Amino acid sequence: MTSSAWKTGQRGQGCGACACEFVPGASVVSALFEPAPAESNEPEFDDAPPFTRTDFCGDCFDGDADTGAPFSWWRFVVPAPEEKKATFDLGVAREFLQRLLGQDDPERASLRYLLTLLLMRKRVVKVTEQFSDERGDVMSIRFPPADTLHEVVCCELGEDETESLREQLGELFDLG
Repeated sequence: MTSSAWKTGQRGQGCGACACEFVPGASVVSALFEPAPAESNEPEFDDAPPFTRTDFCGDCFDGDADTGAPFSWWRFVVPAPEEKKATFDLGVAREFLQRLLGQDDPERASLRYLLTLLLMRKRVVKVTEQFSDERGDVMSIRFPPADTLHEVVCCELGEDETESLREQLGELFDLG
């Protein structure tokens, strides 16, 4: 018998007795049953599963009900589905920053700076030089493998402005 013959499968979506759907937090019993003995003289097939799995809601499992006594059973609680984390699409963010750098709009200086810092952290942007001029502190950056340099003026960001910019980026990049 192959090891794949021992796979019992995954939990079903509903009760094998009353067909109610399993919801997160519900008590469920999974039971393994031996196949009924063959009534005919037909040969057994090697690929036939040695056990069948049936899932029951907590109220329907009797352990000896219509289906007979299970060979083995276990009780568990249906877990809540995992929340999917929003992903930050680096390619889209890179293109967005490149467009922001091409505009040089003073009202978007803080957004350019924060997005540059985020992309530096993800190693999408490399700082090649830092200097000061009449604009203040400036970073010279590039997007590898390109050698084109862009200048980003460093901004003082207050806590309120940082939170507002995070919300804007979350809306722009659908981060929830």
